Amino acid sequence: MVMNKIERVLRHDGIVAVLDQTAEQAQGGGEPSWVGDEKWKPIVLEAVKLRQIANEPSVRVLVGDHAVLVSGDEKHVVGVVFIKGHPVVKSVVRMVRQLLRQPSGGGGAPTAAQGL
Repeated sequence: MVMNKIERVLRHDGIVAVLDQTAEQAQGGGEPSWVGDEKWKPIVLEAVKLRQIANEPSVRVLVGDHAVLVSGDEKHVVGVVFIKGHPVVKSVVRMVRQLLRQPSGGGGAPTAAQGL
């Protein structure tokens, strides 16, 4: 079985859940891609709304022993729930950038996400 990108991120110890949402999903009422603990989904979706209201490229919401990082642009948003203070925190921003990369049309290297 081939794992998609967000399933690979979830495999890291310290990461609890991952959301991957495109503008088409958000506008069309489609469900975003989600892996991980379902109880975090409504919290991450509210953090996505908070990012839009704040008009910022990324927001971090602290919830007890966890943090929710939501980052993206007008076309693509990624949210990650992770354990605060866990060594994986150093890699979370890099992993979010990798999730936000869109493959180029020519099959070349992916373009870097803007606004991070």
